[in-house]
Amino acid sequence: MPIPLQDGWIYGPVHSRRYGRSLGVNPLPLDRKLCSLDCLYCQYGFTRAQDTAGRAEVPSAPEMARAFEREFARLAAAGDVPDWIHVAGNGEPTLHPDFLEMSRALQAARDRHLPASRIGLLSNSMHLNRDDVVRALNECYDDPAMKLEWGTPECFAAMNQVSPKGFRRVVDGLKRLDRFAVQALFLRSPRADNTTPRELDGWLALLGELRPYRVEVYSIDRPPQSEAQVTAVPKAELEVIAQRVRGLSIPAEAF
Repeated sequence: MPIPLQDGWIYGPVHSRRYGRSLGVNPLPLDRKLCSLDCLYCQYGFTRAQDTAGRAEVPSAPEMARAFEREFARLAAAGDVPDWIHVAGNGEPTLHPDFLEMSRALQAARDRHLPASRIGLLSNSMHLNRDDVVRALNECYDDPAMKLEWGTPECFAAMNQVSPKGFRRVVDGLKRLDRFAVQALFLRSPRADNTTPRELDGWLALLGELRPYRVEVYSIDRPPQSEAQVTAVPKAELEVIAQRVRGLSIPAEAF
């Protein structure tokens, strides 16, 4: 079953299998998932199943700035310094309407209170058509980890339950970033399978074109919506995929 939504704007630090000790930032509503995709494997359940009645309440950039100052100062005073500060939360964080202002406030508070912590982002890559999002990622984030895990528009549409037109939007958007990592989750389901030769060949071709500085290869860890009928890909198979990425002279790690 999907896990509960985050109930605060800042949560943790928690242990992450990919990033060690990570403090989470949720610039999204507390009462619903807010996302532009409907991924089969989402740990919060399907997007379309969320209560969308009324307007989703998103914290303002000044509210987030005050929360950063308060919580980062508390952690610094306690000597509780996380390895990472990750912007993620209840859906897609770049949907925040003042994402650039919020990101600058985050960077400034980090620099004042937790300078040893790196700032990361977990994004679905769908909103790089927005100039403010691109500017924020290029200016404020040490490690923007961007979703890219399909080789064809058809698989993109099946895994994310959206139009295949978004596939090109993601690829074109990633070209606007100065540097980025790729996060790629592999799965099998009656609805979609991104481990087929066709998908892997297409995905590797995109990596060769886009040249991310790092690729993270992993599979499901928390159970998604049961109706998705998703099964995990074994670690040994993930390692084979990662090795193919390394063959492109791109660092890759399987989790």
